[in-house]
Amino acid sequence: MPITPRPDRGAVVTYLNPDALHPAVFLCGVVLGAHVVDPETSHLWVPVRLPDSTVSVVDTVNIVQAQAPECPRQGPERAT
Repeated sequence: MPITPRPDRGAVVTYLNPDALHPAVFLCGVVLGAHVVDPETSHLWVPVRLPDSTVSVVDTVNIVQAQAPECPRQGPERAT
């Protein structure tokens, strides 16, 4: 059985579009927060902000790729 991803906040995810009538098969977005567990199915869900600034809650079983968030920059180095 494949392992379900648990992307952290800030991760960029690509997931299978649950809307079968939509022309895009896959959608991408940025994870906004921690996952929640559906008590009936035990599936993990994460809130995702899409490029059009809408928010969707995505079942993690539909995630096909998760790119970890980038580390915050330390700031510009100062010349001495």
